[in-house]
Amino acid sequence: MVSGKDCIRDLFLGTFYLQHRTQDYCGIAFNDNKALECYTHKGLLRQQFPKEALREMEGVMGIGSVSSERQPVSELSKSGAIILAFDGNIINYPELKDQLLREGASFSGYKSPEEVSDTALISKLVARETDFVSGIKKLAGMMKGDFAIVALTREGVYTARGWGRKPLVLGQKEGSYAVSSESNSFVNTGFEITRDVEPGEIVFLSREGIKILDRLDLKPIKYGTFEWIYTSHPASVIDRKNVAEVRMEIGRLLAEKYPVNADLVSPVPNSGRWHALGYAKASGIPYTEVFIRYDYSDRSYTPQEQTTRDEEARTKLITIKQIINGKRIILVDDSIVRGTQTLNKVERLKQLGAKEVHAMIACPPLMAACKYGKSTKKDEDCIARRMPFEQIRDKLKLESLNYATIEILEKAIGYPREILCLDCWAT
Repeated sequence: MVSGKDCIRDLFLGTFYLQHRTQDYCGIAFNDNKALECYTHKGLLRQQFPKEALREMEGVMGIGSVSSERQPVSELSKSGAIILAFDGNIINYPELKDQLLREGASFSGYKSPEEVSDTALISKLVARETDFVSGIKKLAGMMKGDFAIVALTREGVYTARGWGRKPLVLGQKEGSYAVSSESNSFVNTGFEITRDVEPGEIVFLSREGIKILDRLDLKPIKYGTFEWIYTSHPASVIDRKNVAEVRMEIGRLLAEKYPVNADLVSPVPNSGRWHALGYAKASGIPYTEVFIRYDYSDRSYTPQEQTTRDEEARTKLITIKQIINGKRIILVDDSIVRGTQTLNKVERLKQLGAKEVHAMIACPPLMAACKYGKSTKKDEDCIARRMPFEQIRDKLKLESLNYATIEILEKAIGYPREILCLDCWAT
């Protein structure tokens, strides 16, 4: 974010509205017209940057981050100091790290090469070039994976988007300019969406406005399909498509393709809510939430450790027995990975008297770990890879199980499969 006046409050709120993406680390970096400052912490942004701490900060430009690793990170580049934050995954991380170490690069603050973070690696790669544009070009030519990057310098904020799987959107208000992973950051801060950063674009934000520095010819362009299905906030507009509307359309198309006689449609909250609303509206079956998400719980998919994910999934939902008993229930969820959490929910519903449980899943069967994310560790974690459809349905104790198809995703999102990332699904 860049502004003609102090922007710490907007920077904090814009970053806070991305907290749903991950909860492990948070950080804020800013330029107070004297020097670049950077603060990072383990934990949630609102807890680690209380109002008292924010009152001590003042800056006319800055970047914020919520991440699975500690960032933003600082680097001294050939063009001066730079503080960088990164969203994405480096598939060939070991090779790039070993290459940098062989070339004499050093990573301060790490006890062993294995601890070096993706963000530290990327900042080192970018900073050793003559300028940010040259650094991004070098990075894009060397890395396998995908990225969205923001970088703070004394002059302004640079941003760059890779092949498309990681979103970036530009916004502005009254002489202030911002870039965010999601437009959800703009809704309550008064910013209006300017446009998306297109795949391959390198952009510079300064007090003079938004300037395109270069457009890299990156191929193939692939948009992050799971952003619309699960990751992004419903209020966000990702690559010109509103997330809530896409999810409702997936639900509508599921109802059209898989009609079921039932008493109620319920989401697995919160990620299944908008899909379930679409299904209920299209089917005419009442929408009723049989699981209530406890407001002080976290998302169960974003933690890095599976044991933590399972524990959060067990504790975050509270059932309503009076609504469940004797009912035929259509349960709508964004996805099934290992199947453990789905089985636990189905068993709870039947223990509380549900006559039938039918599952509607808003994406195709997951067949592989996402190479561009970090939550699912290995292909074998995916239940659809280990057993056939009928066996999955029986193992999960469901009366019926239905998945969205690639065709449903194409129709709901409005983009053809050729530019949607479908690597982890059966196609």
